Amino acid sequence: MAVLQIVSTQTELIFWVNRHFSDQLDTFFVLATQLGEDGLYVPVLIYLGFKKRHLVMPFIIMWILKVIISLVLKPLFNAPRPMTVYADSGLDIHLVGGKIHTWQSFPSGHTMTAFALALFLSILIRNKFWGVLLLILAILVAYSRVYLFQHFPKDVFAGSIFGVFAVLIAFPIDFLRIKWLTLRTQNRKS
Repeated sequence: MAVLQIVSTQTELIFWVNRHFSDQLDTFFVLATQLGEDGLYVPVLIYLGFKKRHLVMPFIIMWILKVIISLVLKPLFNAPRPMTVYADSGLDIHLVGGKIHTWQSFPSGHTMTAFALALFLSILIRNKFWGVLLLILAILVAYSRVYLFQHFPKDVFAGSIFGVFAVLIAFPIDFLRIKWLTLRTQNRKS
């Protein structure tokens, strides 16, 4: 993805995706984009609460980091979405039903969610097949955001990076939290 962004413009990339559509792909990508919704965190959190309690806090920390990144960067950049940029361009745009957002394009929150969840679950499951499948699903979410004309390729690329970052930072933060709690408990006993 990074190489494509170096050799092509955002306009070339988004319209290449936008020109390759069908009714079946419209339906597929409307469903695929839902895999980037925060609601998927709930069943994972419930599972962790029952089966892997030691991973509950890193999971919550990861989710909080992802939300903070999104809440800070989206308004900070307040980047226009594709429809805002190309509305009066005269270019033929394929749109799929539903709400088309106009601002706060960077980074893609759906993509961030999908990549964070995919990496976290890959670490949890530790199975190459499932890890690859989760990565493919995250990539499909990212592609769906461009396909649905909600984000530019740079937005989903950044979303994937920030999603991975949230997971990679969550575990060291949890380690420091545990260490701090342990030291605090030891100091109270002495």
